[in-house]
Amino acid sequence: MIRTRLLLAALLSSVVLPALAQPVPFDMTPESDLRQTQPPASAPAATPVAPQPVLPPRSQHFLLPSGSFRLTGEESRQALVVYLTQAQAEAPARLQLSYLNAVVVAPEVSHLDIRVNGTDLGRSAIASSSAPSVIALDLPGGLLRAGANTIEFLASQRHRTDCTVASTYELWTQIDSSTAMLSLEGADLGQVRQLADLAAVGLDANGNTTIRLITPDLTQPEATRVAIDLAQKLALALRVPNLHIEQAATLSETAMPGVLDVVLGPSGQLPDSLVQYAAQAGSGSIAALIPVPTGANTLLVSGPDWASVSQATEAIMTAAPVSDGRPRIDLPYAIPTMLGGQAVSLADLGVPTTEFNGRRYRTLFQFELPPDFYANLYGEAELVLDAAYSGDVQPGSEIDIYANGQIASATPLLRTDGGMLRHTIIRFPMTNLRAGRNELEVVVNLNAQSDQVCSPGWTGEAPVRFVFSSSTQFRLPDYARAAALPNLQGLTGSAWPYAEDQQVPVVLGEGPQAAMAAMTLLVRAATASGKVLPVTIASEGVLRPEENAILIMPLPEMSQPTLARIGLSHGAIASGATDEGAVLDQFRSGASQSNVFNGAASWMLGRVGLSLDDLRVLPRRDEPYPVAADSVVLAQSMQPEGGLWTVLTGNDEASMLAGMQRLAVTAQWRQVGGRVSTLAATDTNVTAVETVAPVLKLTQPFSIWNLRLVAANWFSGNILIFTAALGAAAMLLMLATALALGRVGRQK
Repeated sequence: MIRTRLLLAALLSSVVLPALAQPVPFDMTPESDLRQTQPPASAPAATPVAPQPVLPPRSQHFLLPSGSFRLTGEESRQALVVYLTQAQAEAPARLQLSYLNAVVVAPEVSHLDIRVNGTDLGRSAIASSSAPSVIALDLPGGLLRAGANTIEFLASQRHRTDCTVASTYELWTQIDSSTAMLSLEGADLGQVRQLADLAAVGLDANGNTTIRLITPDLTQPEATRVAIDLAQKLALALRVPNLHIEQAATLSETAMPGVLDVVLGPSGQLPDSLVQYAAQAGSGSIAALIPVPTGANTLLVSGPDWASVSQATEAIMTAAPVSDGRPRIDLPYAIPTMLGGQAVSLADLGVPTTEFNGRRYRTLFQFELPPDFYANLYGEAELVLDAAYSGDVQPGSEIDIYANGQIASATPLLRTDGGMLRHTIIRFPMTNLRAGRNELEVVVNLNAQSDQVCSPGWTGEAPVRFVFSSSTQFRLPDYARAAALPNLQGLTGSAWPYAEDQQVPVVLGEGPQAAMAAMTLLVRAATASGKVLPVTIASEGVLRPEENAILIMPLPEMSQPTLARIGLSHGAIASGATDEGAVLDQFRSGASQSNVFNGAASWMLGRVGLSLDDLRVLPRRDEPYPVAADSVVLAQSMQPEGGLWTVLTGNDEASMLAGMQRLAVTAQWRQVGGRVSTLAATDTNVTAVETVAPVLKLTQPFSIWNLRLVAANWFSGNILIFTAALGAAAMLLMLATALALGRVGRQK
């Protein structure tokens, strides 16, 4: 039975399976309108998202005290000081900047070194001529410290193809201030909480420090005096060369680097946002950095009345005094005051010993001279040089000394077999030295035999050909001590004589901008001298000509007697304008104004480096200086009664304030001198006018030695009088000799 069933199943499968394997016949029937719904596709599984790490907050501490700076030449060094709080110094820090260099700089042999507090952080190739490149260096822990930190940038640059001295002028690397910073990791590190740390307020991206002064009224004399006094103390505490001051009505909306809000006034006139401090200020003087919701650095200086507010400002100088351990941010190295008869080693001035294989070696150092330095027309300073050069150096090489940017000496290197310059004395005149801070630059131009071929890569592969030793000394002889007035260099260099006065009367214009201009001027004088000028607000009518004074007011507000005393006048032609008639008259009358005698005299004097003006045949006097419509003028005038008046003025308050802010920039401030210095709105350089009738004022106790030196310098500037004195002395000697011989000699 089972066998029969299996047989039937086999037969059935043999019939059905071939039928199923046949192809389906072609279907010509119309398509159906019905659509078959496809089952929905299943949604893909969600991919898990990795959580993004939360970056810790960072604060930026900008470094450069100017918009940018350049490292020029083959070897260049720039240094600065940055102040930090204890919290900032302990935080993880990164130094970062971006730079751009000249296209002729050879990247394979040029490099930039960065040094912090004497520790080398790293070396980067200088290779960014087409677009700025970023350098970021993590600072090791413990390198930074609370207070002053010194950061140095050292550039070694070589030319791609040229081995001449002239080609070194084409080498530069520029660092932008908006990118040069310390990036500090941590929350609220930009906040300064102690008066001793005020310098840690730092700079903004443009290299400026700004005080936003919030005070009820600057028209009151006592309020203005306190504000000026406070501004000077803040400038010294912040350790900046120039302080930008602006008047504000409210506190800052956000915290910003390099900005300090200063709330100044009695307790009853504090802003509504600080009303919680009114009770404390009403019970006594207060000067403290206070927390505000925005996190902005805010200083409150208050008290029951203006006398108490003035007393509160003393706490700033007590907490952050001026000292050698707290240098100004743009002056990191020691700057000694040379009083004469002194010598200082360049090692003490921050100049290192250097081995050099380039074409033009440069090093610079600075020193101070007192405000009564009076030796610009006689005498010589000395550089006692310790150096050596190889036999590759050829004739035509020389050592140049520049004093305040002016060539003072050129000494050729004559030996062709190399040489050792041991205690070699190079003398140069003190003509270009000035009261205040001076810069001396030593430049060595090297013409080498091997540079004549200048094969590829030789600019960086040349062997050492010059060694400059830091044991080199700068010597300054004894010099005369007297003040030739008027001379604005005393003000710009050391705020003399006002920094030594017990009280300085200051006359201000009527508007608030005059007070802001006064703060800008006196802050700049305070940073130059390191002292606070003791000002008092006075009116024009009470000035005493026998006393020193400062006047800061627009020219139209000055009375005619004051104008006559300060040597200024109205009606100047605007800057850039030209009186065509005067020019034509000059050409028309030029021939008649000269004669044979003047021409011969000028030629003879020119042979010895003099002019007719140097002879000072007749006494002269300073003519009133006309104030141009678009310029700011800083002038000094010596009063016959003995007072020295300094005047800051313009044709209106707005131009006076704007001009003073530009004049306070270090590059322009160092150009101020003479009896009048002026800066027009379109000018980049200050125009200084020297006095033709200086008044000599002795500043030291009577001394025959000092009097002799004073006479030497004075006679050097009064040649005809010196000649007449020599002639008179010769006549007296002749008469005395004749008289003596007549008495003791033979009668026949």
